[in-house]
Amino acid sequence: MNALVNYIAEKYLNVAEIGIGRYPDVAYGLVLKGINVIATDLYPLNYKGVKFFVDDITEPDISIYDGAGLIYSIRPAPELVFYMKKLAKTIKADLIVKSLSSEFHDGELKRNKSINFYLWDFYKM
Repeated sequence: MNALVNYIAEKYLNVAEIGIGRYPDVAYGLVLKGINVIATDLYPLNYKGVKFFVDDITEPDISIYDGAGLIYSIRPAPELVFYMKKLAKTIKADLIVKSLSSEFHDGELKRNKSINFYLWDFYKM
């Protein structure tokens, strides 16, 4: 995931991870690069250096994501991508989804070194 961390860190200062779960590696990698990271999930979690909020992407609290230039998610349930796109468009943030290799989305498929992900560019709207 270092390639994803580097890609994000080169382009964004404030990011939000949706559904961080028990896999904080990308968030931690970004924090180490000086990126401001907030994370959300349905259940309370505590990761040092990452601001965490309990939130449901299907009915998000928009104020949590204020100022984020990017929303991203690692291997989300495919049915949640619709809600992520809606949120990103609402707050005018880009969206990156790193899905399983067998899942396809309507975003732009990007390759950065050893990692593939989908990108929706709503930041410049």
